[in-house]
Formats: sequence, C-alpha cells, structure tokens
Amino acid sequence: MKRDIRANRTRSIWRFCASLALMSAGLGGILARLLFVQGVNAATYQADARSEYVHEFSFLGERGAILDRDGNELAMSVPMTTVFGDPYQVTNPGQEAKALSVALGLPEASLQADLSEPNGFVYLARTVPNATSVKVEKLVNDGVVPGVYTMQEPKQFDPAGQLAAPLIGMVGTDGAGLSGLEYEYNNLLEGKPGKLVEDMDPAGGQIPGGLQEYRAPVRGDDLVLSIDEPLQYDAEQALARAIVAAQANSGIAMIMDRRTGDILAVAELTMRTSSEPTTMSEPPALPVWFVPPGGVPGHGGTVASAQPVEAPAASAFTSVYEPGSVEKLVTVSAALATGSVRPNQYFDVPDPYYVAGTQFTDAWVHPTLYWSIPNIIAHSSDIGTIEVAQRMGMPDLLKYIHAFGIGEQTDIAFPGESAGIVPNESQLSGTSIATVPIGQGIAVTAVQMLAAYNTIANGGVYVAPRLADGYVDASGTERLFPVQAPHRVVSTQVANEMTSMLEGVVRVGTGMAANLEPYTVAGKTGTALLPLPGGGYSNDDFVSSFAGFVPAEDPAITAMVVVNGTHQYGAVASAPVFATIVRDALQELGIPAHKPAAPLPGLPLATPYYEEGEAAGPVLPGLAGSPKVQVGPSSGGAASTTSTTSTTTSAGSTTTSAGSTTTSNDAVATTTPTSSVPLTTTTSESPATTTPPDSLATTPPVSVSTGQ
Repeated sequence: MKRDIRANRTRSIWRFCASLALMSAGLGGILARLLFVQGVNAATYQADARSEYVHEFSFLGERGAILDRDGNELAMSVPMTTVFGDPYQVTNPGQEAKALSVALGLPEASLQADLSEPNGFVYLARTVPNATSVKVEKLVNDGVVPGVYTMQEPKQFDPAGQLAAPLIGMVGTDGAGLSGLEYEYNNLLEGKPGKLVEDMDPAGGQIPGGLQEYRAPVRGDDLVLSIDEPLQYDAEQALARAIVAAQANSGIAMIMDRRTGDILAVAELTMRTSSEPTTMSEPPALPVWFVPPGGVPGHGGTVASAQPVEAPAASAFTSVYEPGSVEKLVTVSAALATGSVRPNQYFDVPDPYYVAGTQFTDAWVHPTLYWSIPNIIAHSSDIGTIEVAQRMGMPDLLKYIHAFGIGEQTDIAFPGESAGIVPNESQLSGTSIATVPIGQGIAVTAVQMLAAYNTIANGGVYVAPRLADGYVDASGTERLFPVQAPHRVVSTQVANEMTSMLEGVVRVGTGMAANLEPYTVAGKTGTALLPLPGGGYSNDDFVSSFAGFVPAEDPAITAMVVVNGTHQYGAVASAPVFATIVRDALQELGIPAHKPAAPLPGLPLATPYYEEGEAAGPVLPGLAGSPKVQVGPSSGGAASTTSTTSTTTSAGSTTTSAGSTTTSNDAVATTTPTSSVPLTTTTSESPATTTPPDSLATTPPVSVSTGQ
C-alpha cells in the first residue's frame, strides 16, 4: 500500500515537472516571439500597422524658371491640377471609373484597374487642363467619386511658345529635366518636394488628435541664360525664311557677343519629316510668307505650304558637319602665325592641281592666276588655299585647328555635345594636306566654328562661348558661374590681317550678299557636300554657311548661319540671312557704324576677279526682308549667262544633269533650279571638286565638292 502511494506520488511529481517544462518551453517561445516582434523586427510591424491609418502624400516643388539675359521668362512652372485616388477608400471602382472616364477622357478600364490597386495612393491623371479639373472637382465635391482627390502640381510652361525649344529642352511628368538645359541644370532648377502626413480612419476622415505633419515644397533656383529673347525671335524668323527659300532640310543661326562670348541667339529649325516626334509639329515664331518670282515683297505673297518647325535637338552643339570653305580662316591664320607664308605673298594658282595623284579643281575653270592671299580668300580658291597649307604642313595645321577650339568640347558642355572630328596623325593620307585645309575630311559643330571666327574678331584671343551666365537663388541673389580664362591663339597682327582679308570677301568676293553698308562686315562663305550613308558624297545637297563679325573695325557681334540640305551655295542661301540677323542685332544693341579702317601697310587688297563684282546675286524669294545689298558691275562684264544643263567637274570628269542651270565664272555661278517651289535666277559661288581618301565618307573616295 505504502509502495503504491509512493509510486503515485512519484508519477505526480514527474507529471508536474513535465507540465512545468512544457509550460516553460511554451512561455519561452512566446517570450522569444515577443522579443522578435517587439525588438528585432519591431520596425516592420510598426510600419505595417502605421500604413493602416497613416497616409503620406508627397508633391513636387515648383521648378525654377529659365530666364533670358534681361529676365524674360523662356520657361517657367505653373500650377496645374493632378487627380489621384486612394483605392482603400473607393467604394465602387466600376461606377467611379465610369464617371471619371467622361471627365478625364481616359479609358474606363484603365481607371477601374487603377482604383482597384491594393495601394493607398495612385495617380489617375497629372497636370490636367483647367476645364478638365473643373469637371473632376465637381464629381469630388458632389461625393460621386469617394476616395478620389485633386492637388496642385507644377508643370513646365513656355511663355514664348516653341521659341528656343531645342535649347531649353523638356521636363517629364515627374518634374525632372529630360533634355537640353532643363536636363543639364536639373539639380539647380528642380524644386525640393513637399510632404503631408496624416492619421486617417478607414472612412478617410482625419483622426482627432492624431499625427499631422506638413513639410512645404521648396522652389528651385532660376537659371539665367545669355540668350536675348528678341534676337532669338528675329534669328528664328530669318532662318525660317531662308530654309523655305533655299528648299533646305534644316538650318542653324547663332549670334555671339564678341567680348564676353555670350551666345545671344541659337535658332535651330527643320522641315518636319515623318520620323520626327509629334511634339515638334508646332510652327516657329512666325509663319513664313513666300513671294513667288516676279512678286513684290509684301504684296500677293502666300504662306509657304511647308513650314519649318523647331528642331528636335540642339544640333548647333550635338551634330557635326564638314564646314567647307569657312575652315579657310583657320588654315590661313595658322600659316600666317607660323610664318609659313607672308601676308603680301603671291601664288601661281593653276587649274587643275594635283596632290598625291588626286586632281583638285577650283569652282570655276581658269588659267593659271597670279594671286595674293587676300584674293585667294576673297574668291575662295581651293587650290590657292592648298598651296598655302602645303607651305605650312599638317602638324602645324592640326595644332592650330585644336587651338581654335575645333576637336574639343566647349565649356558649355551641352548634353550630348560633340567634340567634332579631327583626324590624328595615324589617320592622315597623302591628300589630307589638300582636303582638311579646305574644310573636307574634318567635321565641326556650329558653335566651334562660331568661336573660331570670334577668335579673329577678338584680336586673336579665344573667348569661350557661354550659354548660361548664372542663377538666381531663393534669396533673390544672382550668382554668376565661373568664366574660363581666355587664351591667345594668334597675334593681334595676324588677326588684323585676317580681318582685312575677310572684309575683301564681302567687298568684292563671294560674300557680297552679306554687305551691310555703312557697316563693314568681315566674313566668309562656305559650301560643302553632304556625305552619303554608303560612302562618297552627294552632288546635289550642300551644307551652305556664312560666318563673320561686324563692325569689322571694332567687332561687337560674331554670327554664324548654316543651311543644311540645300541646292544653293553659301553666298546665296546663308550670306543674306547673316546680314538680316546681324542688322537686327546691331539695331537692338545700339551699335553704331565705324569709320572704315585704313588699309594695313604691306597687305594687298582683294580685287574683283575680271572686275565682275556680282558674286552676291539677287536675293532668293522669301528673303526679301534682307538688307539691300549694293552690288553692280564696274567696268567689267556681268555674270555669265545660263544654259540648260548643270556641269560639275569631279576628279577630272564632267557630268551633266538636267534640272538646273549652272555656269561658273570665278566664284560666280548663275543657277536656276527647277522644282515645285520656283526660285529666281541667282548668282553664287560654286563648290570645287576633289577626291579625298581621308574624308568622312565611310568608303574609298568618289568625289568631294568643297565650296565657297
């Protein structure tokens, strides 16, 4: 009996101990779990709990404005209504989506999907027009769409419309810059977002005494550009007329302050193609009126059927082209600076001329000429320029090409900016000494060539081009960006000699259409052929340009015009546009004409070839607003008469094609293209023909025309 009692007591003790052990283990597990939940993983569970009743809203800060140099707004932010929803508070996604679809003009199915998201915040439509916001707010106020709300968000607005659009760039719906200056200076322009945090009950009401936190958004800084809005407008007008008149694909016009390097205008227009985005469909600053041949400007004109629009990208910085004869400024300046030639030196200029077994010709058939360097520049002789370059050599030429800023990015560092294409020594061939000096086999950006001409205008000192001068911070204080120190490229004497030669281009040479009497213009025409995708060059499409500065005696502005994909030469397609935009700039800036400078001692002046004096020719239809150019024959004859075919010398061969009439005589050619948009008879320079194996074409050379 006692033994049974003892056994039962022992079993009871074991059962108690076992139960206690189990209870301890269970309690330990609970304690461990509590420690994990409330200690190790507390933040996760707190966030989950908080998300049930704490609602957090973030909203964009106002983006800073982009201003021209006088404070005019080129781009700014305006508050617009954004529609958003809290799906947890939506009672009937189908019915609410149906009502919102009518107000927003959005598909009902997509709205219903958004309103059914397992999320406390979804965007339904951002920065909607005012008329749309009124409809949505009525639905919200009438209680038709519970869980749907509106708030104000900034949106980019361009007060001047599409003016300078490629330069300014675009801003995305999230408020970040996507292209252009909006992208480059996004960190400066972008505002800091605001935040609102509230405790809300399941019905969407604010919990009394609950958490409420508000952080106001901060506006971004304003960016101040060097652009002058009126000059930008004038440049786009003039360029649009030029593109229509020259039946070109696109164009660039730039104006620079000679002293500071500030770029005052960058016009970039293109004829719309099917491959361009629909956002580029708006017209430029002013519709282009086309005056048919025989019509009187301002009477009986009609709007051109095809209108140029803002280019999709800032090609003045991002695209390269072979410059043609405007490159001769660099070649001759380098030869003078190195002492390879004397400014009063004369050359026998034959036609044709052979380099490394390749034939080069001038733009017109001529006997051997005995010409000074000023005449070689004025009449844009490729052969004469090649002879000058041969006396210098490629190493010195390449050195000065880089010194003038070609082959290097500018300090502007525009998004996607190109450094250009300059061959290095390993890429040179026997004909490089002939092609590079006349602007073929080398590629530049428009801003590089503008800066090169500005170097001569500035007495031989390179001044870095600038596009953004500084910014205005939250306190209203304007803060300037650092300026790159200028550096000397050539001596003042060489710059003066080069300036005198460029004056001769406008006075008696290929650039007479850029005449702006009583102002003295120094500049140079250029006509280069376009490389074909499969190699070689097109014989029909030119890149026609004119670069120069004015007044030549004490330059105030430097300008550059590039007309791309035209059948016209630089003397006709670009020189008159240069005159127009420079005239407008001189008037706005109040720059007076200067007394013409005395001829430089020992430097011969350029003379008319055969005393013709008609290199400018009549202005193309549509360019009638350009300044009148005082040109006329002296004792010599006029330009040669036209025939019915076009003849082009190419590597020693002659090809004939119908559709245009060209007879070259010196730098003078009379051309009458036949096309859907008639053009008047014009006289112009004509491009020479070479065969450079080191050109930018991707296959062995065919023929390359370089022009004046």
